[in-house]
Amino acid sequence: MLWIAVLFIFVLVMSHAVYTKKKGTGLVLAAVGDDSDMKIVPPSGAKPSFEDAGEKAAQEFVLQKENGNIDKAYALGKKIADVLFEENSPVLTFCQESTESFERLQRKILFAFVTDTVLNQELPSVLAETASQEFLAQIPKRDLFLSEKINDPQTLSYYLLGAKNGRERFENIGRAFALLCGDQENTGLCSLGECLCREYSRLCTQMIEEARFSE
Repeated sequence: MLWIAVLFIFVLVMSHAVYTKKKGTGLVLAAVGDDSDMKIVPPSGAKPSFEDAGEKAAQEFVLQKENGNIDKAYALGKKIADVLFEENSPVLTFCQESTESFERLQRKILFAFVTDTVLNQELPSVLAETASQEFLAQIPKRDLFLSEKINDPQTLSYYLLGAKNGRERFENIGRAFALLCGDQENTGLCSLGECLCREYSRLCTQMIEEARFSE
């Protein structure tokens, strides 16, 4: 009968190993019928997979498409681009009018940065992404050089760093604007950049409100 005792001990050891494995991995073994039907089932608290996130995003897009918000987001992106390129655009005249070509270029770059920031703050991600992509898609059709400058990682990094500090973001972005204009110590340019950041934020927020997205 010794083999029966050995078999019993072996079964106990294997049962303990399976139990320990279950606790360590966070997975649950679900058996239906024989061993061929055994499946690994994620615990109820498991994080959703990338597939789940993608499916959720797709469902959100369909919902926003059906209620008309996607079309409104495309229209908003185009409208923002129209404002950027219109004659006597507020982008170039806010706070004080700029006549120097390089300073006017930096205004447009700052406007593009602020636009993307406000869109992502004020809209659901699918609508913000749609409007932002449409805005950016319009720019190379009208000014390829500007498009390249707007998408320059080095230029954007100055504004991204400045925007990190919530309390002083306008002041920091103002200093970044002065730096990109070639004179970081120029208090007038710093103040202008800060003023423009505030005005561009208000303008973009106003255009979002005028788009009248459905709830």
